[in-house]
Amino acid sequence: MFYMKWVPIIGAALLLAGCAGNKSMYEWGNYQPALVRYAKNADKASFEQDLRETIAKGEEKGRVAPGIYAELGYLLLEEGKGPEAALLFTKERERFPESAVLMNKLIEGSGPNHGETDQ
Repeated sequence: MFYMKWVPIIGAALLLAGCAGNKSMYEWGNYQPALVRYAKNADKASFEQDLRETIAKGEEKGRVAPGIYAELGYLLLEEGKGPEAALLFTKERERFPESAVLMNKLIEGSGPNHGETDQ
C-alpha cells in the first residue's frame, strides 16, 4: 500500500522536473533570426551589427557561442578587414581549441596578401 501512494507522486515530480526549462550553455542572442534575415536579404551591415550585439551579450555572461567570433571574422574578411578578422579568428581558436586547424588557415588567409593570387 505504501508504494501505491508514493509511486504516482514521485512519477509526477519526475515528469514536472523533466519539463523544466533548458538553460543554454551558450548565449546565442538573436543569431538565428539574424542569420535567416541575412540569407534572405544579404544585408551585411545589419548582420554585422547583430553579430556584434550577440558577441557583446555573450561576453557579458562569459558564454559566447561557438562559431560566432568566426562568423563575424569571416564577414569582415569578405569586406577586406583582414587584421580585425584575424583577431576574431584568434579569439575563436582560443575559446574553442577544437577549431584550431580551421582558424589557423583563416588567420593565414587574412594576412596582408589576402585576396591576391600568385602568378
